[in-house]
Amino acid sequence: MNKPDCKYGAECYQQNPAHKEKFAHPVKSVAENSTVQAVTSNSGNMEIKKRSMETLNQQLEDIKRYKRLSSPEKDICYSGGKDSSYEYHDLTRQRYAVPKVPMSVGILRDIYDSQIEFSQQAEYKELCNEPKKFIKHKFLVLMPPCFEDLWQFCQVQALKTQIKPEETFLQFGLKLVGPYDVLAGKFDRAKVHEPGDYLRHWRFFYDPPEFQTIIVQQNSGVHYGYWRDSPDNTDGLVAWNDVKKGCEFLIVGENIFDAILHFLGNYASVTPFNKKKISDMKKLISDWAQSKDIALNCCEKQKSRKAQIVSKTFHKVGLVVPYDRKTNIGYRPLLESDAKIRAILSKFENLNRFENNLEYQELMRELQPIITAADLATDECDFGTVLELALDFFCSGVKSLHEVMKPLFFTGYSMVNRPQYIAIIKSHLDNRREGINLDLLAGN
Repeated sequence: MNKPDCKYGAECYQQNPAHKEKFAHPVKSVAENSTVQAVTSNSGNMEIKKRSMETLNQQLEDIKRYKRLSSPEKDICYSGGKDSSYEYHDLTRQRYAVPKVPMSVGILRDIYDSQIEFSQQAEYKELCNEPKKFIKHKFLVLMPPCFEDLWQFCQVQALKTQIKPEETFLQFGLKLVGPYDVLAGKFDRAKVHEPGDYLRHWRFFYDPPEFQTIIVQQNSGVHYGYWRDSPDNTDGLVAWNDVKKGCEFLIVGENIFDAILHFLGNYASVTPFNKKKISDMKKLISDWAQSKDIALNCCEKQKSRKAQIVSKTFHKVGLVVPYDRKTNIGYRPLLESDAKIRAILSKFENLNRFENNLEYQELMRELQPIITAADLATDECDFGTVLELALDFFCSGVKSLHEVMKPLFFTGYSMVNRPQYIAIIKSHLDNRREGINLDLLAGN
């Protein structure tokens, strides 16, 4: 059987038996071998170059044989034709035009960054057109019905007095903030911020994740907001805090109108010039609430919540977590009393974690048994215990304990299925600011 000659001839480098079986390879004569062995090193180099050129030429010929056949779409797609698709084996493949990039752009990272920014801007504008989605997306919580009820009230008053809705209570020193900035369209004109920045918008030093500021008294630490034991809670409980006085909060009502009335009755500066205006505003709120079937000064939701509280906590509003009172599963008291824990935490004040490392470690040894006991409670399904301890650390205001309380918060909120609060507390502790100027939009 005649076998085809190997294209490499006697110089074939293949050692594969199958290759030798399939192709014929001429055998060098003894004379040839002697001649080859006798050549100088220079002629040997020339021979190697010659063989390399022959091999390259052969490879080019092989490439030509496998070259893609010309196709109708080639002229269209590469000559600027209108047709941007072509059919191949009954399949339609869409071709996308590659944008012309100026050579001055530089590295591709600039292009990618601009594409990401464009995508963020597009999403941001879309969210701004839907306030409810914006609030849920940026603040991670749901708003109760009374939130929009108050805004409608302000819109009506604005038409009467030719002011903006968010300015309705400015005459009394009260300002609508936080999610009301979304309804006022203030975020429409703002630049896109990092996710954590939105979670810190009007978040005061002692505001736990359960609290969201929506009203502030100008030039003071007094602020009101919704208190949610769970991120999806829409009961509308409203709490008060004066950050300049400390960490304690007070539930003042069951809707936002109760908060306005609480302020007008307790914190508004009454003068002979505005006394009647305050009285008139109270009546307007009362009449509006009655027309909308909004009950004022009720306590039903507060009583119901009070029955679910497992511990008071340092902020005094109390902690509500899933708890089975028959089996006592879900919460157990901390290892030490509140008084003992306060005494230990007070020693951390004005203590720099790094400059006084030995003293810090000594104080941590006092806290460690309490932390260990809370971790043990978590292992035995009493998840509320670790949350109570984390909140007590938070309410102490000791910044050197931020990294200590983070894992406690993360574990507790994870176990009670409140992941939104993990994001909120992390962003807050990463940049926990004091003072009263906490408006994210102030720099825009």
